[in-house]
Amino acid sequence: MLDPAKPVGDCSPQDLVAALMLKAAFNQFDPKQVLSDLYAHREWWKSFAMGPPLPEDTEYPLDRVLIALRDLHYRWKADTLYVLSCADDYVIPLLDLSKEWQCSSTEVIDRTRTGSLLGRHPAPPPVVVYWWD
Repeated sequence: MLDPAKPVGDCSPQDLVAALMLKAAFNQFDPKQVLSDLYAHREWWKSFAMGPPLPEDTEYPLDRVLIALRDLHYRWKADTLYVLSCADDYVIPLLDLSKEWQCSSTEVIDRTRTGSLLGRHPAPPPVVVYWWD
């Protein structure tokens, strides 16, 4: 769990992601609740990151990423949480959290896609994606 007293240089990358999430509160997204729930179920996930949605527009593939860069001097512009599950068995419990978190939508990136996206064999476990409007 994130320790605010820990010097930044001693933080893990996961700690830094959690700290950035605290700067992303908006609409229905409550970072304290999300982080509390994630750390309460640490056995369900390997890692998580929050950022802009993955680019899908082939004409402008970087627009969402660059918007985050544009706003970085005053806020962490992120509305999509990616959670790498520990195993297939944890996907449903992770999806169930979306109700409490009032997500606008959820998606599961299955092992076939995670293998392609993360470039590992055997394919990594599924990624659960949460998005808030």
